[in-house]
Amino acid sequence: MIEFVILLGVIGGWFIAATTLIVMLVFGKIWGLSGVLLLVLGVELNKFLKRRYMDVVVSNSPRAKEVAKHIFEMNELIILSSYAASLFLYAVIQKYIQVVIKTPVG
Repeated sequence: MIEFVILLGVIGGWFIAATTLIVMLVFGKIWGLSGVLLLVLGVELNKFLKRRYMDVVVSNSPRAKEVAKHIFEMNELIILSSYAASLFLYAVIQKYIQVVIKTPVG
């Protein structure tokens, strides 16, 4: 079950990063704010799953609860860093286009 939670965080992070980057490249930088909506939805889904998981699955062992809590916190960091990575990649791609395409050769 815990592997599923980690995988969900990684897939969610990639989805947020890819969607935000594609939307920004196609429609413009201001549309990157739509990624914030995905980011908030991802974090809220993670919090919902954390509450549900902690109530249902985790035993009364303090060690197990602590490990599960850290894994869900890691998922939130993955989601947040994925959004930041998409903003960084957008800036890099824009600079690449500016240098390679807009600057005449020779």
